[in-house]
Amino acid sequence: MGIGETFENAAEFRLQWFTPVMEVNLCGHATLAAAATLFEVKGNKNDSLVFHTKSGELVAKRRGHNVVINLPLNPCTTELPEGTDEIVKLAVGSIPPIDVQYAPKADTAILIHLPDSISKGEFESISPDLAGLTDVYNRRGAPGVILTVRGSTESGCIDEDGRCFDFLSRYFDPWNGVPEDPVTGAAHCVLADYWSKVLGKKTLYARQCSERGGNIEIAVLDENRVELSGGAYVIFKGTISL
Repeated sequence: MGIGETFENAAEFRLQWFTPVMEVNLCGHATLAAAATLFEVKGNKNDSLVFHTKSGELVAKRRGHNVVINLPLNPCTTELPEGTDEIVKLAVGSIPPIDVQYAPKADTAILIHLPDSISKGEFESISPDLAGLTDVYNRRGAPGVILTVRGSTESGCIDEDGRCFDFLSRYFDPWNGVPEDPVTGAAHCVLADYWSKVLGKKTLYARQCSERGGNIEIAVLDENRVELSGGAYVIFKGTISL
């Protein structure tokens, strides 16, 4: 914010993100929450806000009760880091993946694409060995783990209105204080690029299948950018006294 600007009228802000144990390079969910707080709680009347972050300038726009955030894509590569086989086994056990790729930028991640035959219920019941994954990290470091599967009506991948999800995902990062993240914008910067190429489309509809979960509208843009849109509702307020 500049001189004379307030949370109510400024259009640009600095933003940082922290898990319980560390600062991270990118957090889309918290960016959406920050924008929703400025729009709904502080009454900021700007149509869009710019956040200056460790991942560059991120723009958030209001769209009804949704907030749309513009983030950098994080493309995958088939060049996998050492120890990937062990990470895959700890994450999915004996399930044979269709594809495994690595996203090297910003918040690094291993993407594990599971068979299309897996139902939504089966996907939600997968229980990674979080202690084992943390041990791998403590021994040599490790990226976050993204599990994903293609959506279909046959496998029950539909929302409450019967609309089919293009893909499902889950995200695990226990060494950063995030055993399983509820909804992960940074992971969808990876997933958007991957599934856009697999499905041959730039507009996608996704579900992150954590216990709380969330639906994400995705638009892959030019110049390695992606727009993620999700519902944003303020459910409680509090005061911190310092």
